[in-house]
Amino acid sequence: MVVLYRHYDRAALDSAYNNRAAVPSHPTTLARWQARSAEVRSAPGATLDITYGPTARQRLDLFRPADRAPQGGWPTVLFFHGGYWQSLHKDSFSFLAPPITARGVALAVATYDLCPDVTMTALADQARSALAFLVGAARGLDLDPDRLVVAGHSAGGHLAALLAGDDPARRPKLAGALALSGLFDLEPIRLSYLNDALRLGSDEARVLSPQHQVASGGPPLVLAMGAAELPGFHDQQGDFDGALRAAGTPPRATIVTAGDDHFSVLDRLVDPAAPILPALLALTRP
Repeated sequence: MVVLYRHYDRAALDSAYNNRAAVPSHPTTLARWQARSAEVRSAPGATLDITYGPTARQRLDLFRPADRAPQGGWPTVLFFHGGYWQSLHKDSFSFLAPPITARGVALAVATYDLCPDVTMTALADQARSALAFLVGAARGLDLDPDRLVVAGHSAGGHLAALLAGDDPARRPKLAGALALSGLFDLEPIRLSYLNDALRLGSDEARVLSPQHQVASGGPPLVLAMGAAELPGFHDQQGDFDGALRAAGTPPRATIVTAGDDHFSVLDRLVDPAAPILPALLALTRP
């Protein structure tokens, strides 16, 4: 056995991050999300396919509460979808909007170009562009740029944490960030089967790892995952939580939901009885 990362050889590392193999029912979940999202997208009030960059996938959808916007605009969550940076699309994640907008918060769902068509560095810069666009356009969209939270699931959790860790002098102000089943250290990703599409080098992986960009002065963070997720994701959340605490910036909350796998945990984000949605909404409040 050739150990590549900690105690993992290549086969163990691949297994520790292969969510679709670990959850054979995932196609049913993805189809349900897509069907529910189609309903939400067809309802009045959705503003779809707003352009934030020059390529066809640099688009976001905006869902706002039905009421008149408060003075200063709606607090807003900018959500990045998962798919290991190489699959899926914003159109399958509109289902997240109703429980959020019903509680007085707007939701923007962004999509982005995928690897291997672009590099991971370019993809991360697109996420930054989506954030910068939303802040710049906020007033015209009845959004409050001072109450903006970034969030994401899986690869999207990585992007949310990466933006939260950017130099505050070079990024818009953030009220907080939620990383759900996030990926914070890209070195094990680089050494796994996933790198066939990502093509990460060691230097790029480190620069794009929130684990290695922890600094004081960042926005409040919420980390969340399912208890039944794969070992790699337990490693990721545990290590990042530890790095944040060591830097003197502990997470606002660290959540592990009982019984949830990598896919079902996203359903907890729209479940008012679960702890993730209240933790996200709390980030939008002064």
